[in-house]
Amino acid sequence: METDGLLVLFIFLAIPFSVILAEPLQEIKRSIQEFPSRLFSFLINPIFIVTIFSIAFLGIFFRIFFLYKSRRDYIRWELEEKERIKKLPKKKISKPPINNVKRIKPSYVKEKDEEDSFESMPIGTYRRSVHIRVDEYKRYFHKKNISKDEVKYLLNKDYQIKKYKNLLNGRMENFLLQPRHNESYTHLFLTKNISEFLEKNGIETQLFVTKKPDIVFEIDGKRFAIEIETGSIFSKISRMEEKLEGLKNYDKWFFVVTDRNKVKKYKKYGDAVDKRYVKSRLDKLVKLAKKAQK
Repeated sequence: METDGLLVLFIFLAIPFSVILAEPLQEIKRSIQEFPSRLFSFLINPIFIVTIFSIAFLGIFFRIFFLYKSRRDYIRWELEEKERIKKLPKKKISKPPINNVKRIKPSYVKEKDEEDSFESMPIGTYRRSVHIRVDEYKRYFHKKNISKDEVKYLLNKDYQIKKYKNLLNGRMENFLLQPRHNESYTHLFLTKNISEFLEKNGIETQLFVTKKPDIVFEIDGKRFAIEIETGSIFSKISRMEEKLEGLKNYDKWFFVVTDRNKVKKYKKYGDAVDKRYVKSRLDKLVKLAKKAQK
């Protein structure tokens, strides 16, 4: 009897629950039935298809690009390493006497250490040591005197490669230069190159970036000064007057003018020479210095 009572109670409770849940269950059933058709409609939607193809295309493009770049860099590095090892000096190796023969023709091998050796490695995994020995604050370098890695380093530090005629040998060469914010490349080059020429010939120089002359030196107790001029000083004549006042403190001085069309204009204020002919003027100073040393 007790079991029959529980059964009746269960049926009595099940009827209202069935009525309450009937509509939600029907909705779930309908959603399940419609899901394949909705999914299919979404997959064949043109916007979805275009988006998928665009993403796939971009992914393939960037993958190919980075593989190509990595491969190119690796091949370039490998060729540079082979060329560098070929240029290494040869080292003579003496072998011990064999069968009482004292003199044996020496063999030659290229010197190399662990750092010089290399082997093929998977793309993107190679490493090599890079030695940077340049001072980025020097602002003036002969390109031929520094390594490729140092050139790249300086270019990353906002240096520029410029070609000028080197006073030391009379040849056109590439220089790496980094002028101050208010300085031209030609002004920087001439200041440094003239100073370098004089120093190589035994005349010690001082360089200034203040109101003093660009290059100052002494010969036989007399004070000399050189001003590198681009012509910009004429935009404010008071600057020229101030410069001339400062040059009075030196025994001899002259302008080196970078613009040949303005040489005559500078000669109105003092001794001036076209940059193309500055070498002959410097040679006279070197002769004067050598004569004073005798």
